[in-house]
Amino acid sequence: MFDSQKEIHVQLRSAEGARTVRVRFPNDEEWIERQRRRKIIIKHLGRGVSETTIPNAEEVDAALFAKIRLDDGDELDAYEASRIIEQLGQADVDEVLEEAGGFRVVLRVPGGMTEHVLRMPSAKDVIEYRRGFARILDLPFNRQELTVNLAAAGTLYQKLCQTSEGYAGAVPIIHQAVAVKAAIDALEAGFEEREGNC
Repeated sequence: MFDSQKEIHVQLRSAEGARTVRVRFPNDEEWIERQRRRKIIIKHLGRGVSETTIPNAEEVDAALFAKIRLDDGDELDAYEASRIIEQLGQADVDEVLEEAGGFRVVLRVPGGMTEHVLRMPSAKDVIEYRRGFARILDLPFNRQELTVNLAAAGTLYQKLCQTSEGYAGAVPIIHQAVAVKAAIDALEAGFEEREGNC
């Protein structure tokens, strides 16, 4: 059972030994702000090859970690803070099952498995989601800057969600975003399969 209100004890292992850090799970606004501040830079190197980097990732994660830390233990560097934030935000798609008029998305999250039953998104839903979810700016020297807006995923999740299981309270927006993307990917994969059989 995933409970975003519960205090979390994260173990950090290093050459000096193991340390336990106490944190709370970030709220939706904090996840949205983190994602907004993490500018993804895509550099096109030519011949279909590109390089993707997030230049300020550790600093952004360190700022979020400072907000959610509950103890006064040893100082952590930005890389250790980033590892903790990445662990907290982990949500992997285990499977997506098509059901009548929708999809059942099973996620593996810290603490167990969760399930989301989402109605099938319409073409309008998908287009509006894509318009709001990512903003791409073209930069000089064959580069692009991508900014992700998790709020767009949250809006679509609220519209499509029929039930969610495995949560003690509300579904965090970071999980909502993964479930929505999985449903859209499954919808489009099914469309491509049917299109190929024509």
